[in-house]
Amino acid sequence: MEKNEFLHHIGLSVRKYRTLAGLSQEELSGLTECDKNTIGKIERGETDSRLSTIDKIATGLNISISRLARESENCPDNSPASILEYDYLRLFDYCHQLSPEQFNNICNTAHIFAKGNKKD
Repeated sequence: MEKNEFLHHIGLSVRKYRTLAGLSQEELSGLTECDKNTIGKIERGETDSRLSTIDKIATGLNISISRLARESENCPDNSPASILEYDYLRLFDYCHQLSPEQFNNICNTAHIFAKGNKKD
């Protein structure tokens, strides 16, 4: 794996776990004492951070640094599965911002849609 590809994959893993934790880049910055801009650059694969910085971020996300490394090795770029997973993470993040009533309305709409598109 080339260096730029590795940095990109590490960044995708950081973004994934940050989103799953329901944290903004600013909130993760507060937990890790890493600058918010640095976290953004890492997530975009734009910087070759020190291992100690990646370790701080992993600790802030409550995961091991080895888990980030393993995940980055198995991160297929632009595959349908990884794109779908990213879309689900974005949806998950969006749903955290909804009121219970809004969330319930979306779930009911999805259920009606799924029933209407059911293949027999």
